[in-house]
Amino acid sequence: MKAYPMPLFVKLAVQDIRTAILWYENILQFKSVFELPNEEGEIMMAHLRGEKYQDIMLVQERNKEPKGKGVVLNLTVEQIEEYYERALSERAVIVEKPIKRSWNAYELLLADYDGYLITLSMRLDQEKGFEEMVKDVIG
Repeated sequence: MKAYPMPLFVKLAVQDIRTAILWYENILQFKSVFELPNEEGEIMMAHLRGEKYQDIMLVQERNKEPKGKGVVLNLTVEQIEEYYERALSERAVIVEKPIKRSWNAYELLLADYDGYLITLSMRLDQEKGFEEMVKDVIG
C-alpha cells in the first residue's frame, strides 16, 4: 500500500482489536496498513485503509466503558448492494437497510462490534450538482 500524509483520520477505541480488525476487513473490505504490537506481541494499534483517504486507527482499550456512543463514520462507496449482501452473510448488525435519500444518496447504516455506526453512501445521480441537490432537499 502506498504511504501518504493523512490530512484527517479517525482513531477508534475498541474492546477486542482482533475482532475489530476482522470486522473492518470482512464487512468493509479494509486492508491492514500497519499493526503495532506491545512487548507481549499483542496488537495494540492497527492502521486500516479502505479507499484512498479512508484511514482508521483502531486502538486496543480494555476498559468496560461503552464505545462508539455518538460516533458515526461516513464512507463513500461504489456498490451499496455488495456491502449489504456481505453484511447479511457475515451477520453484521444492519441498523438500516439500503435506502434512497433526498440528498442524492443511497445509504446503508451498519454498526460494528463496539457500537460505532458506519454509513455507507453512494451517489444516486452522478450528474446532479450540489445546488440541484440542495433544492431537492429544502424544496
